[in-house]
Amino acid sequence: MKNGKIYPRIGDKQTVYLKSIVTRPTIEVGDFTIYNDFVNDPRDFEKNN
Repeated sequence: MKNGKIYPRIGDKQTVYLKSIVTRPTIEVGDFTIYNDFVNDPRDFEKNN
């Protein structure tokens, strides 16, 4: 996701495209891999997992 789109669905802030938020080179994700976290901010994927 090089277009910078973080959220795949309008109004859903619990689900993100991982490709747009992962920065570590040791974590590989597909272009359309999504992640949902209804407890924590899903943008903190790297910190929480």
